[in-house]
Amino acid sequence: MEDLLNPIAEELENMAQVGDLDQIWSKRKAIVALFPYIVWQDQGGNRRVVDAFLGIAKTPKIGTLLAGPITRLFEEASPDSTNRLVMLLSPYACWGSILDGNTATWWAAAVTAVPYTEEVGQSVVDTLLQIVSEELCMYIPIDTWAWLTKRPYLPPICEGRLVGTMSRVVRRVRELGDVEILESYLLLVWSEYDTIYLSGITEMCASIREDLGGIGMGRHREVLIDRLDHILGQLDMGLEYLEQQNPDLEEYHVPEAKAQYKKLKRVLLEVDRETLEVLTRMPFKMINSFNLLTPVDDHRIPLNVHLCAPSPVSVVVCPRLSLLDPPTPCFICTRVPICGWSQEGSQYI
Repeated sequence: MEDLLNPIAEELENMAQVGDLDQIWSKRKAIVALFPYIVWQDQGGNRRVVDAFLGIAKTPKIGTLLAGPITRLFEEASPDSTNRLVMLLSPYACWGSILDGNTATWWAAAVTAVPYTEEVGQSVVDTLLQIVSEELCMYIPIDTWAWLTKRPYLPPICEGRLVGTMSRVVRRVRELGDVEILESYLLLVWSEYDTIYLSGITEMCASIREDLGGIGMGRHREVLIDRLDHILGQLDMGLEYLEQQNPDLEEYHVPEAKAQYKKLKRVLLEVDRETLEVLTRMPFKMINSFNLLTPVDDHRIPLNVHLCAPSPVSVVVCPRLSLLDPPTPCFICTRVPICGWSQEGSQYI
């Protein structure tokens, strides 16, 4: 058997390395027929042939053909068997149309038994977003959602990232009430290779205003703005550049994606500006008593107020100075003219 499987593994590796989709497609019947033996080899610990097969299975058309056998594997397997193989193949299963809540529950239990790797993380996040898009989210525990915070790199062609921008997915993430998961989710589904469902755009804008607004959310907004800047820079490279990684993109993709991601960035900047306006009008004692400032805000607010706020403004320019003991000179205040600003309420300015 080993003499037979080694040449098969070598052939699969060569096909995956060359990346000739026509050649892979011509071998589709043999690849699908090989699947039961791959499961057997995985149970026996033959990682070479399994990994070679997985490299071919990730080809979109082949993954679709394997959906039926993979789904049967889910129906027949137990949580203690072939966990790694199941995790890596789970993005290609027929979620929603065939697999139900019981399977989603079993899948979530299997996730906890698999050590994290970048490859496993990609498959888990991809599958999770597909499951939630099929309204099976009630079967997913919060521990599984936490895999989003690992932020694995999702490949250019990723079904979960596409369907993961549906409004019902955005709403479910918001309902978790965890800002770290929300930020990670947005960083993962925002991509130059995918546009966003229109209903999802509306829900994301609402989330930015309602979940990421306010003083203490400044660092999250900054991270998201950086991500959008990167995506818009990639889109500026044009369709021909993007097609090198995702040949399925259409001519309309670049202008549509640009419009969507510019809108999201505009909303983030508006929320940032509104937060700054609140700061310039809020008494210092109120800011401090509600613990609204993060360490990032402490350094960011004075410069932002000086550069952006209309003059004259209140002494909220350096709200933390009165907390310093002994008084410490403020770099920004000592280097920037503050003529005409009231000093009332802070002896150190």
